[in-house]
Parts: sequence; structure tokens; C-alpha cells
Amino acid sequence: MSIRAQVMSFLMRRTIKKQLANMGDDVDAFRKRLRDASRLRPEIPGDVIIEPLNVSGISAEWISLEQSDAQRVLLYFHGGGYVIGGLDGFRDVAWRLSRASGLKVLLVDYRLAPENPFPAAVEDAIACYRWLLDEGYQARHIVIGGDSAGGGLTIATLVNLKNLGLSQPSGAILISPWVDLSVSGESMAVNEVADPMLSRAILDHWAELYLGELDRKAPLASPLFADLSELPPVMVHVGSTEVLLSDAERLVEKIIKTGGEAVLEVWPKMPHIFQVFASRIPEGKEAIGKLGVFLNNRTATAA
Repeated sequence: MSIRAQVMSFLMRRTIKKQLANMGDDVDAFRKRLRDASRLRPEIPGDVIIEPLNVSGISAEWISLEQSDAQRVLLYFHGGGYVIGGLDGFRDVAWRLSRASGLKVLLVDYRLAPENPFPAAVEDAIACYRWLLDEGYQARHIVIGGDSAGGGLTIATLVNLKNLGLSQPSGAILISPWVDLSVSGESMAVNEVADPMLSRAILDHWAELYLGELDRKAPLASPLFADLSELPPVMVHVGSTEVLLSDAERLVEKIIKTGGEAVLEVWPKMPHIFQVFASRIPEGKEAIGKLGVFLNNRTATAA
């Protein structure tokens, strides 16, 4: 673990984890505080192309570089517990994935809870995928991905595509995916103290805002409990000290048991979604590089 990563984890524990734990029910106020902190985010390089667009009524952005392959796409869903997060906080990881893979990235600002509870996020994800197909993109040239809740949304989208009889994309990348909203994984307790960002209590609060009184194990809310057969190949990254470690481990184990392909990389002592901090820690850059290779291989082979 690099010194920079150690410092980052320390700062996250002293700031972000405390803020999330004390978010309360005034979600709008918390979102505003996040927007006000946007000046602290790294600058976007001048060669990155950002194109805002409306996708079936959903705000989104194309993020690419001049050398990006116009025919190959990563459909990306940001994290934030289905409650917070947006385009501005995830442009950095999006352009880095675009550079590492050669793909264009469609970054989606799906509807958030509690204003838009489950299944709004899943509906928006499916709408964006349908839009790509309607625009002429081939399913074999599309990969879906996301971090944290966006990782869970990615798997829920794959499951729902199968339910709807739509063509599956060529693969998926998952960064610290949250796939069990019942927060029942063993690491929820084992890594409660070690995780510098999240806790069972934080996730439980988000799940309540997203699901209300609905079943926490509903397949499209907690896709860990869905039928995971016949999904495309998946690459999963997670930190060894995350409370979501068990989510990633159980997901990969279940996909493999159903005959699917899944690769799990557990990064020692890395914090939640450390790839988002690639501008600050070397492990983030290395992880982005590995995800980029997977994305390129999946779509280049299809092409």
C-alpha cells in the first residue's frame, strides 16, 4: 500500500466517513455540500471531449478522446448509494477509463432516491441501453460498468436485460459493487472499523431511502439474489478492508457456479472505489489500466 493511499485512507476516515454517517434525512442539503466541494476535484485534461446530451429524458454525457473508437461504448453508472452522486463527481474516472480502453464512455445521471425510489434507477439504466441500441450501437460493442451502487445497478441491468429478452453487452466492470441491500455480508462486521469510508449503518440508511418498505432482497434491488446465469463476462475490483468485500466475493462465486465468467481482484487495504482517486494514488491508476485492458479485449474481440 503506497504512502499516498495510506494518507488518502486516513483523510477519508476523518472526513468522508463521518460526513456520510451524519448525512441525516436532509438529502438535498447534503447534495449541496457535495456540489460546493466540487472545486477540490481534479481538472479534466484539455484533450478530453465532454458532450452533454439527453437520453430518453435522462441527463448524460459522452466522455471521450480524439482517439476513442466511436463504435465501442462503456455505459457507466456512478455510485452514491442510489441517493447521492452525479456527473461532475465521476468525470475523472470516466475519462481515465476512456483513455485506458479506447472506448467512448456514456456517463449517466440516473434518477436518485428518495425522490425517485426503486425501480427508477433500473428503469433509467435500461432506457439508456435501449437508446444505445436504437442509435445503432451493437450489443457486442457495448460494455456496462459502475462503482458501488452503480456496480449493483450494472448487475441489475444485466439481469433485467435477460428478463426482457434483450441482447447482452459484451461484458461488465464492477468497482466495489453493492449488490446486497440487506447488508448481510460477513465483511459488514469484520471490516466495520477497517473500512475508511462506509459502514453497515450508512448502507442501511441508503437502502431505506431507496427501497422504503420493499423487500431488501428483491432481485433487481439486490442482484446478488437474482438468477445470475447467462450473463456476460465480468471483472470485479474491491478493497480487502471494505465492508462490501463479501458482496464482491459472493457475487463472483455465484456467477461462476452458474457457469459464467467472472474475475475478482481484491486489492490489499485499498479504500472503497479507490479508482475514483486515480489522480492521487498510484494504485488507482494501476487499477484503471487493468479495467481498460478488460474493456478493450471484450469489445475488440467482438469487433
